[in-house]
Amino acid sequence: MLAGQDDATQKISVDLKIPPKNKKKSYKLTVEVTSELETGMKTERTTKPDIIVIFNPFSPTDNCYMENSADRDEYVLNDTGKIYFGQWYRIGGKDWLFGQFEEGILDIALKLLRKDSRAIKNPEKSLKKRASPAYCSRVLSAMVNCNDDDGIIWGNWSGDYADGKSPTSWSGSVQIMKQWNETNEAVKYGQCWVFSGVLTTALRALGIPARSITNYRSAHDTEYNMTIDKFIGEDGEETNFTSDSIWNFHVWNEGWFRRPDLPKGYDGWQAVDATPQEESSGIMQCGPAPVKAVQKGEIYIGTDTNFLFGEVNADVVWWSVDAGGEVTGMLKRDKRDVGKRISTKAVGSDEREDVTKYYKFEEDTPEERTAFERAYAHGRKADYHDKFVIKEEGAMQIDITTGGDTMNGKPISVKIVVNNTTKENRDVIVTTVMHTLLNNENRCAFIKRDKREVAIAAGQANEQDIVLAFGEYGHRLVDENVIRVTTTARVKQTNNLYVDTFDLQVDSPPGVLTIECADTFLRREYSEISFTITNPLPITLTDGVFTIVGSGVTNGKTVKANGPIGPGETFKSQPVEVYPYRSGRTYLYADFDATEFKNVKAAKAIRVE
Repeated sequence: MLAGQDDATQKISVDLKIPPKNKKKSYKLTVEVTSELETGMKTERTTKPDIIVIFNPFSPTDNCYMENSADRDEYVLNDTGKIYFGQWYRIGGKDWLFGQFEEGILDIALKLLRKDSRAIKNPEKSLKKRASPAYCSRVLSAMVNCNDDDGIIWGNWSGDYADGKSPTSWSGSVQIMKQWNETNEAVKYGQCWVFSGVLTTALRALGIPARSITNYRSAHDTEYNMTIDKFIGEDGEETNFTSDSIWNFHVWNEGWFRRPDLPKGYDGWQAVDATPQEESSGIMQCGPAPVKAVQKGEIYIGTDTNFLFGEVNADVVWWSVDAGGEVTGMLKRDKRDVGKRISTKAVGSDEREDVTKYYKFEEDTPEERTAFERAYAHGRKADYHDKFVIKEEGAMQIDITTGGDTMNGKPISVKIVVNNTTKENRDVIVTTVMHTLLNNENRCAFIKRDKREVAIAAGQANEQDIVLAFGEYGHRLVDENVIRVTTTARVKQTNNLYVDTFDLQVDSPPGVLTIECADTFLRREYSEISFTITNPLPITLTDGVFTIVGSGVTNGKTVKANGPIGPGETFKSQPVEVYPYRSGRTYLYADFDATEFKNVKAAKAIRVE
């Protein structure tokens, strides 16, 4: 009860203490004031803007509590970061604008929770579950892809993106999320790093500490038997006998939260994946799987832990197949090929942090084999696994490397070494086949076949250099510019077959794209940005497009090159106008894509005052 004079203004402060188990949603706030007047009681109600309740990683009572302040700064508050790509032997980093604090992004994250099929079928039950970060992260993993619930991103691994944008052209989440929200249509197109970047944004917007994780040589075990089965035909070509594959790299996410739904010991980082690979409970979703359970091979703990374990620790088994499609023998079993140099951005710096040890024990240790056997015992086993044993394993060892420079636009040399480790002279038919390769191991275009018969003395090696001219590979490159090299060696005396593969990364010349603008922008005043590109290829570039994003500066602007760019020619774009709206230090991220030359990136630090 407050007493006061007429027309007097009084302030009242009210503390709202929201329980950690409260539902994460928007709440209407209504203020009701009842006044005692001479004429009687008068009640006025005023509805204020919505209060949005999210997870609180700053509160020890919240299941998303993260104790270390530097970790919170990185995994909750940082709106930019890096997502790693490339090959395990040559790691690259993409700058990414997460933009979780941009206007409308939190509303979009809440919209994702509402549009999920579980929320539509049973809204009351879904609403109650929103107090759980495990539930929310699983729903978001389903809604970031468009496969089931009219979600955000349309995945495409075909190499053809004519009716959308190439996945490599994106540099941030905000433009993607806002386009989906405004059009109610899936955004074309994305691949794993795009799904992961958007999921990081949605998780951080809801207060769940999150990061993007890149796994090199990432297995896609469609049969859940903890092995990736590869099949090679008599012509030296890989055959599509199963859907198993090994991605050059795959990017998923981790969210940090407690797991009161699981036995003790599984709190902390939980793996979730929005890339549509395999259905879980009838929906394209994955996780959350406790990283600690993945490491131990406890695939029965958490959700989709078996799939995550296979991605980082499956064995790779090679089989020979005859012309009739029958499996004729096991060629080799590789226990070290999968799950290499698992990477994320380090806290407080642009350096890479290797987190492999949290997903798997060191290769060939008793702990690692115990974890694998534990997972293998709970997996499925293909019928043909017990029918064959490896014949004369390691008698012919194949080593594939690059012979030096692998720069796009230049000739590329591939070195093949076949080592005869036996005590007998051998006549060997060596066949090498090359294709361009998409990130998910889909082979696109045939490039070259080299077949020759060589005599290799006991204990000796044969070396071959195969040179690829730019005219042979340049027009066939797709997405990440990878060439799959597959070499087989068939011993004529024994008819035994040996196989090895190598994924050759064709590098883009550095420094060909630059961002030209002032080092300091003024807040709420228009500024101009232009781009300069130097064509490093011996061919003309056509249909060039520049894209720029920057936190607090722009969520996405594009400008087209107004003509072809000849070999060695330097081209400067028309300026794009931006309107900075947030002060502080930030980064501009640029991308250039032409029909013949894609995925060219540049970054520049600026200050907005």
